Amino acid sequence: MVTHSSSSYQMKFRTIVLKQLILDCGMVQAAIARKVGCSRPTINLVLNRWGYMPTEFPTFRKAVEKLIEKSELAGVWLQERGYKTQDIWAPLGKGLKWRKDVNHRRRVSRGMKRKPITLGDPEAVELTLEAEMLTAKAMKQFKIFRSPFGDDIDPVKDIYLSGDHRYIQMAMLEAARHSGFLAVIGEVGSGKTMMRRLFVHELRQDENCRIIFPRIIDKTRITAASICDAIIYDLAGHDAKLKGKLEQKSRQVEDLLVARSKSGIKMVMLIEEAQDLAACPRVLKLFKRFHEIEDGAKKVMGIILVGQPELGALLNEGDHYDMREVIRRIQVAEIQGLNGSVKEYIVHKFKRVNIDARSIITDGAIDALGKRLTNNESGRDVSVAYPLTVNNYIIRAMNFAALHGFEKVTDEVVNTI
Repeated sequence: MVTHSSSSYQMKFRTIVLKQLILDCGMVQAAIARKVGCSRPTINLVLNRWGYMPTEFPTFRKAVEKLIEKSELAGVWLQERGYKTQDIWAPLGKGLKWRKDVNHRRRVSRGMKRKPITLGDPEAVELTLEAEMLTAKAMKQFKIFRSPFGDDIDPVKDIYLSGDHRYIQMAMLEAARHSGFLAVIGEVGSGKTMMRRLFVHELRQDENCRIIFPRIIDKTRITAASICDAIIYDLAGHDAKLKGKLEQKSRQVEDLLVARSKSGIKMVMLIEEAQDLAACPRVLKLFKRFHEIEDGAKKVMGIILVGQPELGALLNEGDHYDMREVIRRIQVAEIQGLNGSVKEYIVHKFKRVNIDARSIITDGAIDALGKRLTNNESGRDVSVAYPLTVNNYIIRAMNFAALHGFEKVTDEVVNTI
């Protein structure tokens, strides 16, 4: 592996023609690094510090030129500007310092695996944020004995909730206690699972609340009978005798719900991975029928659907007009990124392992991370700084800092990884 001392990053910033080519052709540094056989930081240094070449990789220049020559798109770009292949190493000015390649926003906004990119394929999206573990070197340098980003959490002490998270948490509790119909929508890594754990923990502290949690793995196979079974099992126990016919089960369910309601019990059905319902929209109407069961004038059971953005698409009346009777009755709460709470989140995560975040990451690095994880959509900034995404970036930055001799994670590190 080619390594770089911190002095490499102190070289004067000056970009080269190759960077302009990469940006204009929609290529991705990580893809080039993989093809050439070096690290992405090596490519980053070459592009942004004119005169730098990895001395431990003597065939680097030749390997890159060969790769560029194989790309028809790059060839056209060079020809249009009167360049030869060897001209890609010529210096440019400082104007490209903050310019992002065309795929940058799409890559960092998800943190999920996509189709691998190849040179000349501007439509592909490259994964640059694979999950990592803290290396032994990083843990030793920063004096950490347990990762602050592990899953060994205590629902009460360890979960960080931003203002948006707290609002949605309260909406979930209100739906449970007042028989609401709520859809909670969030991207992968946005904190849905943590919120669900905290919600269940809080609700179970109330002896007058009951959670109905269907265990149906394949949500596309949900039926009225299976929902009935889940309600009966969770309210009457697994040894409850199930009626055979659906009409009998339906009456059994209604009797159970109304009886519990009359005794002052609040009930809520929680459906996770609800985005799978998109494959079978009619199931939403089933949930509406159960939600309509009443004890006099009040509904007896709340319903909460938790899922990824595909669930939001399912609840779009414009696309599913025939489902309007259900869609118009569902309150939708969408989990946004951490927005202005990235610093508080990072401080919270390190505090759980008794570490002062300031000893590891600078304020400038946190600001740089917040900017990197902000998209501009329709003229407004939208944060995609989901907890899982922030975790992965901080881990990668710490590993990089330890490997390349940085005492702390700085904005230079964040902008390099």
